[in-house]
Amino acid sequence: MAGVWGQVWVKALADDEFLFLFAAPGLRNLAARYASRWTIEQCFQNLKGRGFNLEATHVRCPHKLRKLVALVSLAYALCLSVGTVAHEKIKAIAPKNHGYRATSLSRHGLNILRQLMRPNAQLQEPVARKITALLDWIIRQVTHYQIPKIVG
Repeated sequence: MAGVWGQVWVKALADDEFLFLFAAPGLRNLAARYASRWTIEQCFQNLKGRGFNLEATHVRCPHKLRKLVALVSLAYALCLSVGTVAHEKIKAIAPKNHGYRATSLSRHGLNILRQLMRPNAQLQEPVARKITALLDWIIRQVTHYQIPKIVG
């Protein structure tokens, strides 16, 4: 019987749980590689569901689908940026018992943007005013350059 050669990396987590990683033999920095891969995986998970719902589209035209993916990716990048700044400068996301954040940075940013878009939103904080100014600038750019034409 043919076997598979590899290396295993194990990390003990809280509550007697473990993280097991398996990779090709000789691969260095397995934990760091996994961390960067996990960031990409989170991005795809968020784009497919979790607020962006790209999988729910009925668009089948490759040209229009490419534009949709680009716009959703920009929205994701905006949410991630807002979440990162808010986590670092306003209020850190509380960690769960296992030490990881309770919500992702992109979800944190999406929640903040949703709150700011409500009709009765309080724009007292400087960051909220800056985010609102950024969104207003984006709307002016889209209006000025008639960017909605690229979607249709």
